[in-house]
Amino acid sequence: MSHSHHHNAQQDSYYIPDAIWDRGRNVLGAFFLLGWGAALAGYASNHDQFFQSYLVAFFFAFSIAIGAALFTMIQHLTGSAWSVPVRRIMENIMLSLPVLGLLFIPIALGVHSLYEWSHPEFVAKELLKLKVPVYELYLNPKLFYVRAVAYFCIWTFWAWRLYSNSRAQDATKALEPTFSNERWSAPGMLVFFLTSSLASVDWVMSLNPHWYSTMFGVYCMAGGAWGFFALLTFIFLRFRANGIMANSVTTEHYHDLGKWMFALTVFWAYIAFSQYMLIWYANLPEETVFFLARRTGTWEAVSGILVFGHFLITFLVLLARNSKRTLNVLRFATIWILVMHYVDIYWLVMPNFQKNGVAPHWIDLATMAAVLGTLALAFWMRLRKVVIAPVGDPRFKKGLEFQNV
Repeated sequence: MSHSHHHNAQQDSYYIPDAIWDRGRNVLGAFFLLGWGAALAGYASNHDQFFQSYLVAFFFAFSIAIGAALFTMIQHLTGSAWSVPVRRIMENIMLSLPVLGLLFIPIALGVHSLYEWSHPEFVAKELLKLKVPVYELYLNPKLFYVRAVAYFCIWTFWAWRLYSNSRAQDATKALEPTFSNERWSAPGMLVFFLTSSLASVDWVMSLNPHWYSTMFGVYCMAGGAWGFFALLTFIFLRFRANGIMANSVTTEHYHDLGKWMFALTVFWAYIAFSQYMLIWYANLPEETVFFLARRTGTWEAVSGILVFGHFLITFLVLLARNSKRTLNVLRFATIWILVMHYVDIYWLVMPNFQKNGVAPHWIDLATMAAVLGTLALAFWMRLRKVVIAPVGDPRFKKGLEFQNV
């Protein structure tokens, strides 16, 4: 079985055919232009709503890119073979980070609209409560910008390091890039985890400067990693539909991608429950304020969607071995997960502004189209005439023949 199976994989071209690439560029280019047109119209019609919606869209995409970076590094550290055929696309999702640096500009411009701690009069009021060090040493606009620039420099540097090592190997088949990526991945995991946790505190948690949770970073990254596996699987299912790498990425690989989506469903639920339980149990006003806002009015329904949709339904859909090996089930799961991840980010951000209940707005869709259109177009441009699998990796052949036990 495995011999003929490998023989089939050899018929795959690890390039995107020109006709498909051109069509993709035209579709994504149109999507990009329409998205930004709609987003700018939204900005013109309602400044505050634009910044709020844009933050949701930006953070949704950011969490997925960080998930890609963390998992690319995990693959290098564990030396797993099964993931090698899908790793180049992982790396390309990770390379959204530099583009997200540019996409951060609207948030930098919207600081006063989004964050109450950016207003001197708010800080002056807080002075009476002796919380001053927080605002002097951490939550002030200047340091906010400095930290954002630092984060993106670190992420971009690391992502390029890992990616260029991987690309260098395609032609040479040398072992050195593999060792180099292993050396970069160990400290990289730590650096990414710390910086992305701090970024989630800066960009989302500080929307309510009175509330804090020490688990917030892990919560955001767990959701992002979950969304990342859904996106990765979705991309390969689209590739398959267009005859790209259809023999190289087999049911066995989809089964493992499904296992990761399932595992992260449970992990996210575990973190979410832990955060809720500790806050519920301690019952301290400065902590409960977060859940209080999300149990007010129609926000309670959104909280319910997360319990059932984000966790329970995904859990049941992906539970059986067979469902992870059925491509139609996985196709449904990938889209479902991405939608639920969006709802999760929306639920983190919007109750800070919409105190009376959920108020969806067309600008939510416009900013989402702008952010995703930009990232998708950049992703597609990077795949032009390049090898879309790490064919020089010493584990590549083993990865193609991978079998689930």
